[in-house]
Amino acid sequence: MAALLAGSPTSPPSNAPGDGGRASVYVHAGDLVTATRPTAFVTILGSCVSVCLWDADARVGGLNHYLLPFHVERERSARFGSVAIPQLVEKVVAAGADVNRLQAKVFGGASVIGAFSNGRRLGDDNAKLALEALGSVGIPVLERDVGGTKGRKLVFHSDDGAAWIRLL
Repeated sequence: MAALLAGSPTSPPSNAPGDGGRASVYVHAGDLVTATRPTAFVTILGSCVSVCLWDADARVGGLNHYLLPFHVERERSARFGSVAIPQLVEKVVAAGADVNRLQAKVFGGASVIGAFSNGRRLGDDNAKLALEALGSVGIPVLERDVGGTKGRKLVFHSDDGAAWIRLL
């Protein structure tokens, strides 16, 4: 039997990450990636957060993986949510997405180190920033899995916005 590509009219329903001949790209902390071809982005999150963006019509998407909510004066990198989120929007639009059709999913923000659970929680701050930043530019968040005490493995499909989470 011939292999079927995901998204073709005769392809069977998919419930497994990384299927359909998609390239797989591991996204490290502090990285930001976009794709114009079907790609499965994979990352591991603890207190870090990933914002997943895609335009279903253009089949363009991207993902960031940031560690801290706010940048410091001396460093404006994608390690910081205040930099990584606007950069992701900019890069996905530059790749062909329409900003008015962007949709989002937000994952991560756990408090995985019990010793630091008193007072402010870094994971909560990271997740709050993502939700507020996306809301402020009118990008709807269709799914979120944030908080808790366990890390997550995330697989995100850039072309159709499908996402899978496994708690670690």
